[in-house]
Amino acid sequence: MDDPRESANVPQKVYDMVTERTQARIRRDCDTANTLRNTIDEAGYKIMIRSGSEILARKYRIRMRGIDAPELKMTYGKESKDALVKLIGEKSTRIYVYEQDQFGRYVGDIYCDSVFIQQEQMLKNGHAWHFKNYDSRQEFSEWERKARAACQGLWALNNPKKPWDWRRDERNGRHITIKQKLFAKVAWLGALLLGGRYLKKLAIFFWEKIVMGGHAD
Repeated sequence: MDDPRESANVPQKVYDMVTERTQARIRRDCDTANTLRNTIDEAGYKIMIRSGSEILARKYRIRMRGIDAPELKMTYGKESKDALVKLIGEKSTRIYVYEQDQFGRYVGDIYCDSVFIQQEQMLKNGHAWHFKNYDSRQEFSEWERKARAACQGLWALNNPKKPWDWRRDERNGRHITIKQKLFAKVAWLGALLLGGRYLKKLAIFFWEKIVMGGHAD
């Protein structure tokens, strides 16, 4: 790590794993080296190649301030992600952090090679929405407006869904499904305990249709 502030905060166990991995590579013990690398990743750090040398980098969860992009499972989600990777990949990146959100992510503006382009380019090319509830910068609204008018990116879709609406619907859908399955299990057990041909058929219907997610005959 080049930054002494970061180096001072690396847990000793991570340093020990890096040392063990180096020794394993010298012994050509690839299995041990790969296992240690995965464990280092799980600890929140990543071994990267920079100017031909390996460096230890800390992983941060970042949210770009003022924009919201489609989730990967959404239509245009992969295209949006690929566009961001293309913008920041292999570039010197600086992030001006404003705050941490409720999920522990650092919220900030991203600059690449000293130029503020990330949110600007994502909006101008139609890869994201302006998240007006959390950022009122007028230039963001203008960039989105121009992308909409030009049918850039996701704006070429017919009535694209807002990411925050999609996440809300996903949460509500999971909640309803859990309640349905719980009700079905209770009904299934009750029908079996009460007995009777009709109730047993009803129990099988509940189990196959709702609990198992299949279709009853």
